[in-house]
Amino acid sequence: MLDDDEADQLLAKSTKPQAIHGNERIIASSGDRQFDQALAQTLSRLTDTFHVLPGFAYYDDTGSPNAYATKRTWLARADGTVFFGREYLAKARAQPEAPEVVVASTCAHEYGHILQYKMNLRPVLTAGQPNTKRLELHADFLAGYFAGLSKLRKRDYPAAVFATDHFESGDFNFRSPTHHGTPTQRAASVVRGFEVAYRERHALAEAVQIGIRYVSTQ
Repeated sequence: MLDDDEADQLLAKSTKPQAIHGNERIIASSGDRQFDQALAQTLSRLTDTFHVLPGFAYYDDTGSPNAYATKRTWLARADGTVFFGREYLAKARAQPEAPEVVVASTCAHEYGHILQYKMNLRPVLTAGQPNTKRLELHADFLAGYFAGLSKLRKRDYPAAVFATDHFESGDFNFRSPTHHGTPTQRAASVVRGFEVAYRERHALAEAVQIGIRYVSTQ
């Protein structure tokens, strides 16, 4: 997640941008039209699932691959913006198992952050905490929730890829204010979110609260 100043700094560092909104420098396409069309369908399902409508764009993340969510409305969408690094995208698409689902996993996590912004959950999730771990684990939980709904919609959907992807993104930087959770914690949060959707069939509002209670124990 990025605050306003961090979002400004991120875009200022984009060295190969396309200016598509005033002075904000972002990239409109991945360079693969067919992929962009497929991803647009996933983003549409995320919008419907989480009841949020953020802007989405790529940025030049050369040397520091990542994806971010910010409450800044860079693209005239009501619920903030999700930025996906082009280098980070290339790494995700190079994964041997269901690369398109790896991309969806990251997008679901970032849309989870957008939902947190919209519901003003950050104060709840970070109260008394030395880092953002619970905030990140809750976004992982929401990603798992989306994976569970996706598997209900399509039985052969490889939802387990979400847990694997988040496991590989875990860290042990316990003293860092941006600690995201250990690999095991991140994967477990995804699995719990999946169960809430796929097995327990909870609606989104209920799932959000279940997720808050779950990460409060982590």
